[in-house]
Amino acid sequence: MQLFGKKIDAREEDIFSELHHFLLRKNNRTLTNDEVVELTGVSSDLIYKWVKAGKLKKSIFPNIGAPCERCGKITQAKICVNCSSSIVSTLNQEKKDQAWFNQIQRNNPRAGTYHYK
Repeated sequence: MQLFGKKIDAREEDIFSELHHFLLRKNNRTLTNDEVVELTGVSSDLIYKWVKAGKLKKSIFPNIGAPCERCGKITQAKICVNCSSSIVSTLNQEKKDQAWFNQIQRNNPRAGTYHYK
């Protein structure tokens, strides 16, 4: 069974090598994912896999990317800019809420004492 997996990996490496040489041509560096799939017949899943693995870099191929893990928009990073800023703002709000809660706890005169009815 392992041998079968190695054959698939070897075939994927051959496909990647051919695709990489195709994309390195001056006219092809600015192709998008859809155009590459249409012109080469390579599946978009393989392209996404190679982008996520870092084999197809944005600095060389600016219009090729993989889906954002949060919203699905095509991007070069794992998470797109919009989702990233949304996560950062949520974390900042959480920090503010935690600071507010801590301030209330410090200012509460009954904090740390036990009261029985």
